[in-house]
Amino acid sequence: MENKYKKIDGHVFKMAMVTKSFIYYIGDSECDDNGSVRMYEKETGHLVSDNYMANRDMHQNLLYFNYEWICERLRYSRKCMVEECKINLAQEYYHENEIEHNGILGWSEFAKRKFNDALLTNLGFTLSEYDLREVRKQINPDKNKGLTM
Repeated sequence: MENKYKKIDGHVFKMAMVTKSFIYYIGDSECDDNGSVRMYEKETGHLVSDNYMANRDMHQNLLYFNYEWICERLRYSRKCMVEECKINLAQEYYHENEIEHNGILGWSEFAKRKFNDALLTNLGFTLSEYDLREVRKQINPDKNKGLTM
């Protein structure tokens, strides 16, 4: 693996993420989030971005589980991000793969297991029974009309 640290303009940047094409470094001494991330081509080592674009790209890759490796600090950040967004991420995933996962609306145990397996493989998390119910409510709101107790 690439060198874990880069010294740039007197600041130390630590490797934070590796994707198929890029390596991201974070500098703790930078006070501006947009300047704290450096994005390099994995193949050539050339700097691709050192501004908002690098920061945004790293966070998108982190949220959508598009990485080969992340540091411990980002592991914790991802856990928090997923906890906050998992219902929306699962709903988005469902809509992108609706034909494959349409059975979740019928609540079969097999369909729920298959959906959770797909979430784990593609987004790196699974949903609890309660969270699956919430996703189902959002996917098919008409199913939930009527009397509730």
